[in-house]
Amino acid sequence: MTRHSESLMRGGLVHRLLRASGAMHGLPHLPCWIAAGLLLVSTLPLLLLCASAGTLWPHPPAMALLGDYATLARLLLATPVLILAAAPADALMRNAFRQLGQHSLVPPRRQPRLQALLRQIRHGRDGWWPEALCVLIAWAPALLDSHAVSLLPGIADWRLDGAHLTAAGRWYEWVSLPLHRLILLLWLWRFALWTYLLWRLPRVGMVLRPQHPDGAGGLGFLGLAQERFAVLSLSSGLLLGGACLNHMTYLGEGLHDMRHLLAGFVIGATALLVAPLLLLMPAMLRAKRHGLYRFDALGSRAAETFDRRWKQDVGSRDDSDSLLDHGDASALADFSGVYHGLASMSVMPLNRWNLVWMTIPAMLPLCPVFLVAMSVDELASKLLGILA
Repeated sequence: MTRHSESLMRGGLVHRLLRASGAMHGLPHLPCWIAAGLLLVSTLPLLLLCASAGTLWPHPPAMALLGDYATLARLLLATPVLILAAAPADALMRNAFRQLGQHSLVPPRRQPRLQALLRQIRHGRDGWWPEALCVLIAWAPALLDSHAVSLLPGIADWRLDGAHLTAAGRWYEWVSLPLHRLILLLWLWRFALWTYLLWRLPRVGMVLRPQHPDGAGGLGFLGLAQERFAVLSLSSGLLLGGACLNHMTYLGEGLHDMRHLLAGFVIGATALLVAPLLLLMPAMLRAKRHGLYRFDALGSRAAETFDRRWKQDVGSRDDSDSLLDHGDASALADFSGVYHGLASMSVMPLNRWNLVWMTIPAMLPLCPVFLVAMSVDELASKLLGILA
């Protein structure tokens, strides 16, 4: 797997199966083909089985397949999004791994520690047992749970015929739902590997530069890489939005009843994405503190030299010897700019835009819930009332 030594996604049991099948070499735009294939396998049989059973089209109060917004969001949106987001995320992760290998961040004498850590990450990525465990977990509910449960209490749905699963329900429980779980678990395993990397990275012996222009000691690229895991919030938000639409449509619940759930999801999903970056806080805080100590001493010497040259013995200076004719003021101003940049260094590799791009994917799938709960005219009138 040396060909993909800088990749976080390309490895493991599933990747080896794709390589063995020849799909990695013979098909362009492979993620699109995989997404289309899984969409066909998980959705088309459901449509045919529900059509033959008469549970395809919505007929309230029962919930048909095309009226089950949670299932449609899972199969038509969440699963393809997870698959299609893997390639762009992997491209950015590759750049992050290359940046970690720069000698300006990890000196040559400490490179063996970094390479040992990266080998551990590759070993976890390429091992067969983590993804085999993901497969087992994905199909475990279908293997262990013999009792069918309605998606909404008191509402007949397309999966059940009395207390038993219909043919469409069995396909959903045994094929469609486990496939989505498997894709999600593969993403979560990569997220766990990335978190382990961030946890062990300070022990490698990085040399952080508190005066670095990125405002994060040279680790700003890690916040950009962390954004790519926001697809987990996006896919989860799609499922939550679909479930909320089901509750509003069939149980008559309102937006006010779900306000705590929606707000808690957005806050919790964003906090979960940001949490791995907290592992770097002690090292960055230590680097900032030591940098301030060094630059404080240097600033004191610079200010003393400036004061001694231009405020003492003023009367002995020639009138032609002006401060404007020397570079002392400019040098002191440049030093002040560097010092203020150091003092404003973040103690996490996270800026406001990183936080915004982690929050938006969690909020965006919930917009249909607000549009269903309130009409566009009502939303516009409320906004105008607030702005006016």
